[in-house]
Amino acid sequence: MKNIINSLFTTKVDAIGISVFRMFYSVVLFLELLQLYTFRSIIYDKEPYQYTGEIDVSFIFYFWFPVVVFLFLGLFTRYITILNYIFGVIIFSSAIKFEYHVFYAYVGINFLLIFMPISRVLSLDSLLKKLKYSTLYKPFLEDRKVLKINYVIPVFVAIGLVYFDSIFHKLSSKMWMDGLGVWLPSSLPMVTWNDTSVLLNQKGLMLFLGYLVLAFETVFIFLFWFKKFRVPFFILGVFFHVGILIAYPIPWFALTVIAVYLLLVPVKYWKFLASKIKCKNPIYTFYYDLECPLCNKVVIVIRHFDIFNTVECLPVQGNYKNNEALLNYDEETLLINIHGVTSSGKVVSGFWAYVSLLKAMRYTYLLGLLISLPLISSLGQKIYDYIAGNRVTERCTAENCTIPIYTPPPSENDDFLIKGWNKVLLTTVFWKCVILFLSFGQLLMIWFSPTIQNNFPKVEKINKFVFVLYEYSRDVYTDFFGITHHAVFIFDDHFKTYNKIFRIEAIDVYGNKIDFPLLDKNGMPSKSYENGSVWANAAFRVNSSNFKLSIYSEEIIKYLKYFEVNSKYRIVSYKVYYKEVYAKEKWEYNFLKNQINTPWRKAGEIFKYVESYEFKWEDDFVKKLN
Repeated sequence: MKNIINSLFTTKVDAIGISVFRMFYSVVLFLELLQLYTFRSIIYDKEPYQYTGEIDVSFIFYFWFPVVVFLFLGLFTRYITILNYIFGVIIFSSAIKFEYHVFYAYVGINFLLIFMPISRVLSLDSLLKKLKYSTLYKPFLEDRKVLKINYVIPVFVAIGLVYFDSIFHKLSSKMWMDGLGVWLPSSLPMVTWNDTSVLLNQKGLMLFLGYLVLAFETVFIFLFWFKKFRVPFFILGVFFHVGILIAYPIPWFALTVIAVYLLLVPVKYWKFLASKIKCKNPIYTFYYDLECPLCNKVVIVIRHFDIFNTVECLPVQGNYKNNEALLNYDEETLLINIHGVTSSGKVVSGFWAYVSLLKAMRYTYLLGLLISLPLISSLGQKIYDYIAGNRVTERCTAENCTIPIYTPPPSENDDFLIKGWNKVLLTTVFWKCVILFLSFGQLLMIWFSPTIQNNFPKVEKINKFVFVLYEYSRDVYTDFFGITHHAVFIFDDHFKTYNKIFRIEAIDVYGNKIDFPLLDKNGMPSKSYENGSVWANAAFRVNSSNFKLSIYSEEIIKYLKYFEVNSKYRIVSYKVYYKEVYAKEKWEYNFLKNQINTPWRKAGEIFKYVESYEFKWEDDFVKKLN
């Protein structure tokens, strides 16, 4: 174990897996932000569309969206990751009533991204370095390899610590210890957004999956360090979170964890996949002037973006005579202007050589098609003529080209300031400190878990001391590093006294009935509104296991106002229906079906006035609450 841990800080591997993680994670984060922005008036406004409160978060999103796009592209990543982290702390900590578990994962991951070499490959940053430091006869080759710890640290923080803390909550839950931790949440209509009764009715399968989750979460933090466990853990982890994606209305949570699991995929698999998507025989040949610094820069750009290997870049010097399509061209003509030859033998030059290039690279085909349109191509031709104008009268060479030459930066192994002190050593020391710091924070959380507090009598003597550390550090760990408690789907906390769900029916000015997009007629969350943070709020805060009619009446108004502003209907009133649901710690056949088939009863009506709402609740409903 010691040797394995040490190898993480001394052994380097290709960075391709980290870049795949960066891009996948960026897409998921963007989708999460898109949902938060869409429902920002409910989540952040004190009065939706009327009073935003102390801060209008909209402008933060306007900056954050391009930041995440830059993160995906790997452009200016050092500065972008800092901004991404700052925006995340502000936005996620502001959505107090709408927070759900993935918010903490985002904060923790965003913090780690600041210090990870996420743009070493498959990024615009790596392209900019090649362009800056490459010279005419010596291309700059950035070190593609990174320390293994960069693959491991996000998995440890975003999955390992989370599972380890979660176990100390599950061990005190009869539901989980009886193997029903997967079955029960998936059998409650307000929790699941798909009817999976065909699986839920298989008792043996449900018990197996419940105990498998317990075992998996228990051993994960101890075994994922070992290489031989990573592929099985990856398969199991993705399997579980695809299940979460299907069963529960928290898609961005499921996809975020899957993104982190991608770091467990061995590098050789990514390289194998990359080799399989590349074309064995290029379909387009691009000829350039070997002695032209500008042309060499262009070739660097082409090779960087030619991920399918469909383009072959060849110097005119010594190569053009080998292509029959160019036999009628003299060398000077080919050197003065860019030429390309398609797989059919068609020769294109100048601006049209680049059009054919884009079409040949497959994923940029539509872009090539777009710039070939009449008006755009005329503009493109003028731009090309302007850039290449100097070459018409005189070739750009090393002697007359004005492109500056830069000295390459020192490598990670080069000493700086102190002998023996380099970037590799600094990275090693830093990550060790981060692991210790975050582990300490999670252990503080675990100490105050029910399993520790209820089963170890002597902890009370230590609690006074530990509680001081806990109180002073809890908010810092949670808000800035995403370290918190992970009591997810615990029977006593979430379901024990959760006995009513509500469906709303809107009535427009013409008397038409419109289903309100929270819970549908089955009592399940709607896919248009109630997922992610909105589901966490509507299912567990507006309604909850400790239901209060006054809180429901106050909080549901935000949803009514949002619906009215974004709806084509002129709403005059709402009818509210309820049905009784119940949770139990014993498996039952067709449990979800029975909950779905429970009839709805009228709870009351909500009348809409110009600036207010009037709630009229049914007497029988109020009596049941009392």
